[in-house]
Amino acid sequence: MTEAEQRAVGRTGKQSVRYALWISLATGIGYLPFALTIPLLPEHVTGRLNGGPAQVGSVVSSYAVFSLLVRPVSGALMNRLGARALTVGGAVLTTLATVCCAWAGSITQLMLLWLLVGVGIGVMQAATGVWPVQLVAEDRQSWALGLAGTVNYLALGIGAPLGTLLARLVGTANAFVVAGLITLLVVPIACYVPEVRVPPKGERPGAGRGRALLGTALPSTALVFTALGFAAVTSFAVAKYDELGVPGGAAVVTAYSLTVVVLRIASTWIRWEATRPATLAALFLVEAAGIALIGVSDGLVVGVIGGVLTGVGMWQIYPALGVFVVRSVSERQRPAALSVFGACFTVGVAAGSGSLGVVAQAFGYEAMFGVCAACVVVGMLVAVAASRMPAPAAGQQRTS
Repeated sequence: MTEAEQRAVGRTGKQSVRYALWISLATGIGYLPFALTIPLLPEHVTGRLNGGPAQVGSVVSSYAVFSLLVRPVSGALMNRLGARALTVGGAVLTTLATVCCAWAGSITQLMLLWLLVGVGIGVMQAATGVWPVQLVAEDRQSWALGLAGTVNYLALGIGAPLGTLLARLVGTANAFVVAGLITLLVVPIACYVPEVRVPPKGERPGAGRGRALLGTALPSTALVFTALGFAAVTSFAVAKYDELGVPGGAAVVTAYSLTVVVLRIASTWIRWEATRPATLAALFLVEAAGIALIGVSDGLVVGVIGGVLTGVGMWQIYPALGVFVVRSVSERQRPAALSVFGACFTVGVAAGSGSLGVVAQAFGYEAMFGVCAACVVVGMLVAVAASRMPAPAAGQQRTS
C-alpha cells in the first residue's frame, strides 16, 4: 500500500475510528507490564534483593525519568522510522527487559532493567499517542487524543489487582515473565493498522517555527498546571481522609478515574471539542472546584462529589489542549510536538506530587488542595491564551 493509499484508508469514517481503537488497545497492552508489576516491585526489592524503601523508590523513579526523557526523542524519530517501527521496537524492548527482571540478582541490575522498561514503554507511548491522530479526520482528533489516557487509566486500574493475583498464582518472578510476554500482543496490532507517513515535499525549513513553538508551549504549560489536579487526587486524597479517621478514601480516586473513563468512552459517539475559550475555561473551573471541595470536605460523600467534578473537568482538557498543538504545527512537526506535549503531563504529576507534599506537610491537606485549585486556575488563564491564538492559514500546516 502506497503512502497516498494509507492516508486515504486512514481517513475514511468508521474505518479510521476502528484503526484508532486498535492502536489505543495496543497502548493499553503496552502499559500493562508497568501496571501488572508495580505492586510487585516493593516486595521483590525488599524480599528477594534485600533492599529497602529507598531502593524501591530508586527503581520506580528510574522508570519514570527515562520514560519521560525518551518521548520527545521518539517523536523526533517518528518521521524517519515511522510509528509502526517505534511501536514494535518499544514492545520488544519492554518484553525483554521485563522478563529479565525475574532473574535480576541485585538492586543495580533491577534498576537498569527497569530503566529499559521505561525506555520501551516511553517509545511505545510516544508512537501510539500520535498514530491515531494521524489516522482520523480533523473533527475526530480531540477524541483520538483522549484514547491513550483512557486506556492507560483502565490498564492501571485493572493491572494492579491482576498483578497481585498473578504473583499469588505463579510467584513474583514468573509474574514478571508473564507481564513481559503479554506486551508482544502489541506487535500484530501494529502490523495490522496502516500508518501515515508524511513526505517532506514542499517543507520550508524555519517557516512557521515561531508559531509552532508558541502553539506547543502554551498548551503544554497549561497541561502541567492541570496535571497538578491528578497528582493531588491520586497521591493525597486517601491520606487526607486517613488523617481525618474516615475510612474508604480510595473511593474519591475511583470516582475521579471512573468519571474520566466513562466520559471519554461516551465521546466516541459524541463529537464535541472544548476548544472555545469559554468552554475550556469552564472545564478548568470545574476541575478547580472539585479539588477545592475535596480539600474542605470532612466526609466521604462530599469528597466523592469533588472527585467526580475533578473528573468532569479533566476529561476534555487534555484532548482540547492537544488539538491546539496539532493545529499549530505542520504534519511533520506533529509527532515531536505531541510527544513533548504528552510528556508535560508527566512533568506536572511529578512536580505536583513533590511540591504539593511539601505544602501539605507544612500547612495541612486543606491548604494543599486549595493551593492546587489556585494553580489550576492559573492553568486556565494560559489555556485561554492558547485558545485565542489565530489559526494558521489554509494549507499552512502542510508547508510550514
